[in-house]
Amino acid sequence: MLVNLETNFDTGGVATETAKRLHLGVRTLTYRLDQIKALTGYNPTDPAHRFTLEAAVLGAKVLTWPETQLPAPA
Repeated sequence: MLVNLETNFDTGGVATETAKRLHLGVRTLTYRLDQIKALTGYNPTDPAHRFTLEAAVLGAKVLTWPETQLPAPA
């Protein structure tokens, strides 16, 4: 799901362009964005929520997550 969000942010939230870059149908992309909203409670199309999700995506990239296992909390 990270690549869906990252690409969506890269295109400025334009669903048709995002779907094109991901080689998906627009309906598939909007379904995935709806799933992200259902799982996180943050709506990728809402500017206030977008900031939080974008920060999370950038943080995941910096930590190379999920490829690298994060340490368990102490």
